Amino acid sequence: MSKAYDRVEWNFVKELLRKMEFCEKLISWIMWCITLVQYRDLINRQPKRLIIPERGLRQGDPLSPYLFILCTEVLTTNIRKAEQPKLITGI
Repeated sequence: MSKAYDRVEWNFVKELLRKMEFCEKLISWIMWCITLVQYRDLINRQPKRLIIPERGLRQGDPLSPYLFILCTEVLTTNIRKAEQPKLITGI
């Protein structure tokens, strides 16, 4: 699951929230929470290079599991749609 959290595209989250008709103010707050993250490399206990990610949900953030569930709902819906015309089949 950790790799899946790292792969969530921020634009996808924003468009998903719009599609689900969240109000724009709430969407902007959520996007502020997930995009306002920075990391620094520690070399010999000294902060060095600044890393600013462009995607992903932070594990441990209370909001992340809820956003991840919304994203997986899209995946589940698309799988179900592909099953109906037999584009994919289960085991």
